[in-house]
Amino acid sequence: MSHGVLAGGVLVLLAAGNVWYLPAYLDLRAGPDRPRSRRPAAAAVLTGWGTVPLTPLLLLLSVAPGLAVLPAVTGVTAVICLAVRSRLLRAREQREEEARWSTLFPVRATGSREDV
Repeated sequence: MSHGVLAGGVLVLLAAGNVWYLPAYLDLRAGPDRPRSRRPAAAAVLTGWGTVPLTPLLLLLSVAPGLAVLPAVTGVTAVICLAVRSRLLRAREQREEEARWSTLFPVRATGSREDV
């Protein structure tokens, strides 16, 4: 496969990925207007899409394959860490939201005389 075909494939992949990385960029730019859990999730998306063009670029250069794969492994590790952090923050946000709603609308015990 020629280098031009590989480079064209990477460009097509990156152009198609704008469906994910543009909204993630906007989430990061919005700052405190978005929930706290969205920022690490957006950073994970941008890290993953930033790793995509870097790895083939290093593979095209005359770099040892072990060194070319190192950014990919680092990127995947960063994406996993950010995604886990986002999930943990989202779970905490949901518990806080449930606590707020439960103070507004307390749940009645089932089978009590008030329900009849």
